[in-house]
Amino acid sequence: MRAIIDLFGYLILVGGTIVGLMSGSVTLIVLSLFGGPVLLGVSHLIGIAENVQAHLLDLPPTMDTVRSFIKKAPEYAIDGSDAGIEVYPSADANYEWIELNGDVYMRSKPFRKYIEHVDNRYSFALPGRETVVLRAFDHYYKGAPLFWSDGHAYVMLSAIGLTGVRENDRVALRAIHPAEEAID
Repeated sequence: MRAIIDLFGYLILVGGTIVGLMSGSVTLIVLSLFGGPVLLGVSHLIGIAENVQAHLLDLPPTMDTVRSFIKKAPEYAIDGSDAGIEVYPSADANYEWIELNGDVYMRSKPFRKYIEHVDNRYSFALPGRETVVLRAFDHYYKGAPLFWSDGHAYVMLSAIGLTGVRENDRVALRAIHPAEEAID
């Protein structure tokens, strides 16, 4: 719905202004310069209302919202040396740090050396840890251990026994010890 309103808003703004200029109609130009931005504003207000409603009803974010979070997510150099992990493709490679509903997610690519992927199951065999098998979901939901978005798998760090500590422009991965899990 919002996409249609946006389309008509831009169409009226640009098309109406061009037709008004070509025909010399000041009225059409004024209506186009007023009507187009009004429709774009209404579309934006609808988006805000949808977000507020979803937040108040504690609804899961839509895939568009998740994509937006991923796009806007800061990228950090990943250091896995504290957890004994070699980050793929090299130490200090940059990856997104995504926080969704209080959980931290990263692309699964840094752990590529430790992943076995069959169908929608991912086995994480991190050094010094038991193998963790997770099922990948086609969409995000609150607490999802692993989900797909735009061709990439995103894993919840705590689901594979890791936590990340942001330090300036890097993230140090650390193993969660069983005593720490019991406290959380």
